[in-house]
Formats: sequence, C-alpha cells, structure tokens
Amino acid sequence: HKEKPFALWVSFHESHSPYDFPVEDRNAIDARKFTPPRVGPEDAWQIPKIFRDLSDDDKRGIIASYYKSARYLDSTLGQVLGRLTQLGLDDNTFIVYTADHGYDLGQHGRFEKHCGYDPALRIPLIMRMPGKIRQGVVSDFTEHIDLAPTILDMLGADPVPVQHGQSLRPYLEN
Repeated sequence: HKEKPFALWVSFHESHSPYDFPVEDRNAIDARKFTPPRVGPEDAWQIPKIFRDLSDDDKRGIIASYYKSARYLDSTLGQVLGRLTQLGLDDNTFIVYTADHGYDLGQHGRFEKHCGYDPALRIPLIMRMPGKIRQGVVSDFTEHIDLAPTILDMLGADPVPVQHGQSLRPYLEN
C-alpha cells in the first residue's frame, strides 16, 4: 500500500570473483576489446603470486568476466527498480546504491580488492528520491559512515543516540 512505509535491503554478490553471470551471457562482451593496464617493474615486488604469470589473454578474460558480471548486476537491479515502478512505488522511494569496495582490473598487476590502490577503494554512491534530491555529481570525499545519518535525515527519522558520520543531505538538496 503506497501510504505505508516500507524498507527493502537488496544485496548482490556480483560483481565478485568467481564471476557468476548467466551462461547465455558468456559471449556478451568480447575480451579482445580490452587492453590490460601496463604493469611496470616498480609493481613486481607486490604482485600476488597467483597473478604473476597471467598472459594478456588471461587478463583480458578476467576483465571481460568482471564486466559480464556487472552487466548481470545491472540487469538484476533493473528488475528490482522495474518492480517498484509496477507497484507505483518508484516516485515515493528513497533508493541508495553503493558497494563495499572497488576492484582492481590489472592495475599494478592485481585483480582483486585487497590493496590500497584507487580502483579498489573508490565505490559508487548513487541516491535517488524524486522531488527531494537534485540531479548531479558530487566529487567530494564521503565515507560509508555517512550513509546511516543521511538515510535517517532524508527520511525525517531521529538520529541514533551516538552518531558517527554526517548527513550528506546538503549535497543532495543543494
């Protein structure tokens, strides 16, 4: 019912290795279109052994599999958003899309999240609330710790007694 508040938390495993996309998507993205990032001699000391002997074709295959997995995630998320629309809830729902980490796709010879390079640290944070959030891009640094205060603030709920982080509402409205 539209007037009753609800909450839905949807969590996806994609796009984590081992990549788990539908078999019919195996040819959806051509691995040959990717150029693995350059790895310099300065990277050699810290490349995990499992990644040291990968050929360029191996690297292209890993990168393509990641993108196939992300494609599957996009499709699945589209189904959730489509269902909200079918139920007439898309214009009255605060949507927050984020991830727990980024992922290296060959940068510095790594195919993982277990490092401090930008691709492994940067994550998406997309929020939508029709009529309350303006469209735009913010490039300032934010942290996961800011999500709870932001969600509570945007929904008009009381803050938790001990709040860490800060509401991102000024970014969303201004």
